[in-house]
Amino acid sequence: MRIFFFLCGLALLGLACGCANVAAPREQAAVPPAPLYPPTAPPPPTAPPAPQINYPDANASSAPTRAPIRPQPPTRGADALNAYRRGIAYVATRRGEYASEASRRALDQLFATGANYISILVTWYQDDIHSTTIAPTYDTPTDADLEFVIAYAHARGVKVLLKPQLDLSADDQHWRGQIQCEREADWEKWFASYRRFILYYARLAQTNGAQEFAVGTELYATTTRAQDWRALIRAVRQEYTGVLTYAANHSGEELQIEFWDDLDYIGVNVFYHLTNYRAPTRQQIIDGWQAPLKQLTRLHEKFPRQPIVFTEVGYPSMDMANAWPWNWERQGAVDLQEQALLYEVLFQIWWHTRERPWFRGMFIWNWLPDPQQGGPDDADYTPRGKPADKILKYYYQRAAQE
Repeated sequence: MRIFFFLCGLALLGLACGCANVAAPREQAAVPPAPLYPPTAPPPPTAPPAPQINYPDANASSAPTRAPIRPQPPTRGADALNAYRRGIAYVATRRGEYASEASRRALDQLFATGANYISILVTWYQDDIHSTTIAPTYDTPTDADLEFVIAYAHARGVKVLLKPQLDLSADDQHWRGQIQCEREADWEKWFASYRRFILYYARLAQTNGAQEFAVGTELYATTTRAQDWRALIRAVRQEYTGVLTYAANHSGEELQIEFWDDLDYIGVNVFYHLTNYRAPTRQQIIDGWQAPLKQLTRLHEKFPRQPIVFTEVGYPSMDMANAWPWNWERQGAVDLQEQALLYEVLFQIWWHTRERPWFRGMFIWNWLPDPQQGGPDDADYTPRGKPADKILKYYYQRAAQE
């Protein structure tokens, strides 16, 4: 009988070890997975009270009046390089969405926040992380879709960052940050295919006067190949005359890239883990920002001529968003107040601070071409129709009037 219980114990131990080795979700693969924190009682209120700010009504539609932007070739002049981006990421997942009537209404709501920039996402695909062929699919927005949004933004005085990205069409075990090749010949094929993709959109950005262009997004495993990326950037410069960036993943890619000095600013998709608390205080969130703040400061010191812009930053209105802000697949209870608090601290630390003149703004993640998106029952990233919407408008509209 003792032997029987001993063998059962070994079996249970093996099962527990096996569970511990289950792979992290694909979007978390490039970062240390956060543990599954148990519910944590809120700590005593030792932090200073939140400042009393009269945020505007989230449903208010007033926004600063801006003159339409006249179509012209994009430039890299001082005004373009020094712009402070009150940006929002505008994201369509299906063909035709960008140019729909719903998109017009969603864009009008977006512009009412006081945003002076939008980023526009367009996605091509490769089969898996080892594929060397990159192509659009039926879900890829058409050129007409992109041209509509660019023109609609310019007609309202809003500037545009065109931000192409890759995804995997037949590999749900990995994500774009793990794209890599095993042989040098395959790397050459991949970069040739990627070059065709990115130059296609560089020409579209040039033709339509998009003020900024991202040469890549979160391609973590490829960006160690600095010389290949430098050659790609030189090719893009031949086709596009505006401001160039790259949107690096927050999980260490921003630090490994050596070709930042070939670009105009450092772009970081910012979804840092901040605390382990289910109900964090303001001070705990501030404390959680200290390590990323030091990290980004060191990055600027290494590349002092390139300012830093958050090409994506945001939080779902979900319980424990502060612990897993990057995990778009996670399910959880709606928590509007945690999202709002995360927005407040984000702006408190980063917005127009004298200590960080090298920080030049952000693109809030995200806003969809759906005027009904968001609201008090929505747990997704958008701030629309939530307390975070008021905070966003307070900072964006105030900055527009200064």
